[in-house]
This record gives sequence, C-alpha cells and structure tokens, in this order.
Amino acid sequence: MKRNVFTSIILISLLILCANAKETYDFPSLQEEESVLKQNLDSIEYWIDHSYISKALSIIDETEKLALESDNKKYIARVYRLRSGLYISVQDLKGFETYLEKATILQKQIQDQYGEMYINNLWGLYHKRISKDNDKAIFFLKKAIDGAEKHKYEEQSIDMLVNLTSIYYRNADWKNCYEASQKAIELAKKYHKDIRLIYLYYRIGTACSKTNRYDEALNFFRKGEEIAKREMDSTKTSNYANHTLYLAGIADVYDRKKEYKLANDYYKDYIQEQAKQNNIFLEKYAQDIKAYKELQLKQKDNERVLAENKYQQAQLKLNESLLISGIVIIVILVLLVLLQYKNSRLKTENNVLLQQKNQELLKAKNRVEEVYKQKTLFINNITHELRTPLHAINGIAHLLENKESNENQRKKQLNILQFSGKYLLRFINDIIELNRSDEAYKTSLKKHPFDPVKLVNTIKESLNFFIIGENNNDFKFLLDDKLPKQLLGDSDHLSRIIISILSNMSRYVNGGVIEFSVQHLFSREKINTILFSLKSKNLYFSKKKQEELNKAFIENESAIFTSLSDENNLPTLELVIANKLLLQCNSKLDFISDEKEGTIFSFQIPFEHIEQKIGQAEFNDKKKKDVKILVVEDNKINQLITRKIITNFGYHCEIASDGYEALKMTEKNGYDLIFMDIMMEGIDGFETTKRIRKSDKKTPIIALTAISESENKENFVDAGITKVINKPFEPVTLLEQIQIVIPK
Repeated sequence: MKRNVFTSIILISLLILCANAKETYDFPSLQEEESVLKQNLDSIEYWIDHSYISKALSIIDETEKLALESDNKKYIARVYRLRSGLYISVQDLKGFETYLEKATILQKQIQDQYGEMYINNLWGLYHKRISKDNDKAIFFLKKAIDGAEKHKYEEQSIDMLVNLTSIYYRNADWKNCYEASQKAIELAKKYHKDIRLIYLYYRIGTACSKTNRYDEALNFFRKGEEIAKREMDSTKTSNYANHTLYLAGIADVYDRKKEYKLANDYYKDYIQEQAKQNNIFLEKYAQDIKAYKELQLKQKDNERVLAENKYQQAQLKLNESLLISGIVIIVILVLLVLLQYKNSRLKTENNVLLQQKNQELLKAKNRVEEVYKQKTLFINNITHELRTPLHAINGIAHLLENKESNENQRKKQLNILQFSGKYLLRFINDIIELNRSDEAYKTSLKKHPFDPVKLVNTIKESLNFFIIGENNNDFKFLLDDKLPKQLLGDSDHLSRIIISILSNMSRYVNGGVIEFSVQHLFSREKINTILFSLKSKNLYFSKKKQEELNKAFIENESAIFTSLSDENNLPTLELVIANKLLLQCNSKLDFISDEKEGTIFSFQIPFEHIEQKIGQAEFNDKKKKDVKILVVEDNKINQLITRKIITNFGYHCEIASDGYEALKMTEKNGYDLIFMDIMMEGIDGFETTKRIRKSDKKTPIIALTAISESENKENFVDAGITKVINKPFEPVTLLEQIQIVIPK
C-alpha cells in the first residue's frame, strides 16, 4: 500500500515536472508534430511523382520516425507505401518487397480508399518487376484503376494506366496498349502530366507502327517528340522518357515505310542523342545510388544506436534479476555436468555439498555460542546495574531496623527508600522499553510538579547507597538561587540521568572532587530552561576515548546493546543510557575533556511553567466518597496493594478475585471505574471485558497488566479496554487515570 502511494506521488511529480519543462523550453505540441508529418508525407509523394528521388530519400527516415511516434496507423501505412515506392525507384527490390508487405498488413486494419488504391498499384509493379507474373500485374493494376474511378481519383489513376500500358507494350498486346494509352493520354493532357505523355505517346505510336498505321504513328511520335524536347532536364526524365525514344520510333516508322534515307538520318540522331542521354542518366543514377547508400549507412548507424540502447536496457534488467539468472545458470550448468560426467560427477558434487553443509553447520554453531555468550554478558551487566538501587533499598531497610534513629533520620531514610524504589522501577521500565523508538517512548514521560532543590538534596543523601565504588571521592553540589520552586516534568527520569553520569565519573575518579551544579538559564514562553553540569578536574579522557564516546552517542541503540554485551564497557553504557534518556527530553549529553581543566558533562532541559488550580483538590475530595471502583485481580498481594493505594486516595474500592466473580458483581452493582488484570485463571481479562461490554458500553475499564500493549494492541481494542497501565506502576499513575476517567 505504502509503495503504491509512494509510486503515485512520484508519477504525479514527474507529470508536473514535464508540464513545467514544456512551458520553460517550449517543446513542440502534438499538433505541430502532426503538421510536420503531413507536410513531409506530401513532399515525399510529390518528389517520387516527379522523380526527385534524392530529396525524398533525405527526409524519409525522419518522417518514418515521426509516424511511428504518432502511433497513427494511417500515417504509418502511408510512410511504408512511400518507402516501398522509393526502394523500387533505386532498384532495391528486397526493401521494396519488405515495406510493401508491411503497408499491406496495416492497410487491412484501416479505412483508407486512397491507400488501398496505392497498394494495388504497388502490387501490380511487384508482379511486373519481381515475380514477372504479367497476369497478376494486370489484375492488381486494373483493380487500382477501378478504385480510382470509383472514388474519383482521376489524377492518381494516370500512373496506374501508364504502368498498365507498359505491361501491354511488353506483351506486344497492341490493341489493349492502344486503348489504355488513349485513355491515359486524355487524363494526362487534362492534368498537364507532360512527363507521363512522353511515355504514353511513345507507346501508342509504337502500337500504331506495329499495326501498320504509319501516319497515325508519326503523328503520335511528333507530339511526344515535341514534349520530350521541352523536358530535356535529366532531373525530370529517365532513360525511357526522353527525346531518344522518339528518334528511334520515327526512324523505325520510316524504315517500315521503306523511306531509308529519312530512317538513316533519324537513326544517326538517335545514336548521338542516346549516347548523350546515357551519360546524363548514368550520372543521375550514380547520384541516386550514392544517396541511397548514404541512407543505408544512416539506417545502420541508427540501428547501432538502437542496439546500444537495447543493450543498456537489457543490462539494467539483468542487474535487477541477477539472483534469478544466477540460479538458472547454476541449474543449467549442473544439468550439463550431470549429463557429461554422470554418476562420477554426481558423487563429486555431493561430496562438495556435504563439505559446504558441514562448514555452514560449524558457522551456525559458532554463532549460537556467540549469541549465548552475549546473552550471558547482557544478563550479568543488567544484574550489576540492578545492584545499585537494590543496595540502597537493603541499606535503608537495615537502617530502619535500627531503633536508635530519630524521627528526622527515619523520615530521610524513608525518602531515600522511596527514591530508590522509584529509581529501580524506572530502570526496569527502561530495560523493558529498550527496543522502542524514541518517539514512542517520549509518550511515557510523566509530567508532575517537583521541587528541583529537594530532588538534588535527595540525590545527594542517596549517593552513599547509589555510588557503590569505594573511590573516596568528594561530591560538591552547587544550586542557583534563581531556580524555580517547582518545575513540571519527570523527576524520576531526571534522577536516572544525573545518577548515571555521577556514577560514571566516580568510576574514573579516585580520591578527587566531583562538582554538580544546577543553573537557571532563562525563561521564555512558559518554559524554564535549566542547565545541569558535572565537573571534575581529576578526570581526563584521551582523544581515542572521546572519539569512542562521540561515536556511541551517535549510534545510540546499537551502542547500548554493544555496551550491555561487553563485560569491559560498563562505564560507556552508563553514559550512552544517559544520552538516550536525554534525547527523550529533546536534549543531549555534551562533554568537554581537557588534560589541564579536566572533564565537564552538561545538558539542558526545558521544563514547563506550573499553572496553579485553586480549589480543585477540595472540590474533588467532596466527590471521592461517592466513586465506586472495582479491581479484578487474582493475586492476593496485588489485591492488597492496589486496594490500599485507591483507598488512600479517598475512593471506595471493591475486589473481584477472578473473571467470573467480576461478572456477578457488575451485574448486581454499578461501578464508576473497573481496573482489570489480564492474565488470570479461568477466563482472562480480555474475555471478561468482552462479556461486560455486552451489557455495559460506557463504564471505563483500565487494564492493569505486565504484557506489552504494542504487541497486543488489537486484543485490547477488540475487547473494549479503555486504557492500559503496565505493571509495575507508580501510585500517582493510578491517581492520574482515575481523575481522567471519573467526571468532576
């Protein structure tokens, strides 16, 4: 689907681009190209009709290309007809036959009366010159003449009559030759076709001479001779249509009349004129042949260019289907080898294949061992990282057992214990969410009011428990007096960032001083930007180490996995995770390391202003006692904890131990909100929700579960779950959802 949309966008862009290009460069329109094509076709037909063969040859290629690009069958058929006429003029009988067949095939697909007449005339010439079948030649020529008469093409029928008289002349069919010539002469005189009259007067005069009508023959010869004298330009005549024909014809008539002196005089003139005309003809013919040869060379060059283009296209297709072609070639080669070497070759191939499989199995075994090793290192490093908050929790629990602690000490210890628990919970969630994208993870950031000074003091008091390494470092905390009393953001997220960097620096510094400062940079558009800096003059990273850290910050996700899987790279892991957490806050970790000044880590985070809502809490407290909440949970400890959290917030809470009990309770009682566990014995949370939804479409049902929401999204939607809260969760998260779904 995405691919089709993307393809459509590309096609639309290309169309717009082509339209702009047409306006910019003023490409010729289709109407202009069609006009040029028509003009070329008319010119070629005129030049063929008046024997200007070289001119016609000079534009025939361009005209054929335009006709093919127009995709108009009528134009293509016409250019094929004209091309066949040109080829017969230069004695290329093979080319004449090829294009005549092409034109005939197209002619059958279109309605073109003129074209049909033209094709019949060409087939008449084909049988006259190539097949030497005079009967078929006469048949096609008469068919062409009938079509011309039927559709009123008198002028065009002249050439067909001329061709017909030539066959009668060659067959010595003087009667039909006389009649056809007489008919053609009338039309040629009407349309002033003097060149055609030269042929016709000669043939009708010869017909009269052969039938002993000498005076009539001389009359026709004299008329033809008069026209021939006017048309002595060699570019307009051929070796048959010139003055010499009539000198020979008149000499023959006088010879038959036994007037030998006159006959001898005309024969002498004939011989002299014939020699002169032969030279002119040979020169003209040589020019036509030269033009034709140049045309053939041009065609071959065009064919070469086309062949190169086709080769390039074939290469592109070959690259696209390289894998398939390779497989096909391998199969063919294997078959040939099997046929040639039979059983012995087959045995060799099997042995080679067996060795390859053994190598692949060995590689697979090595990969499995490597993955197992990485998995072990991953678990070991995660376990090591978990020890930090667990160490704090165990230490505080031990201190709480000490009865000598006063009330203030116990309060501080409880704060550290709560801070450690939140830290541990957030770390576990970060590991669970490790493979999620930054954009998806940003939605899990919380926004709660917190006191930045109080948070820093809590971190300061917790350092003895969180910084496990015994390096005897001195920590100094510098707080800006201009810090706001409250910021809106995720304090647990911020704690993880600060402790990760402090822990990292403490690993590298031994018996040194680490300064942590918090400064208010500026306020703008309801945003407070806070600068956090961690500095130690006793810490210096080499150039190589700085490059490794910069690379790890860029690679981000892959760097986290690499660090988790490397038993010697835990310090890098802390910085990479801190940078990832900062990216989710639209920030990043910067550092400067100098041999004299030491190392400074810094980052900036924008926090929103807090809008105070006066009287809201008091208003909500009045409503809480009337809100009924049902918790569906099969674990007794979870029942106790969840119920205690909800009742501490001032709401009424009831418990259902499984799905069946929940169905009975919802049928009897009405609830304002239901918290639903998913993985339960009997019927699970999905099925329970579906059954409740059959009779109750409105009551909000929030899932409390440890399963992934993204991987089970369809199941949550199909069941009718309103919201999903993942275990473990913080009490404030529960309160937020209650306040969202319960009407105020």
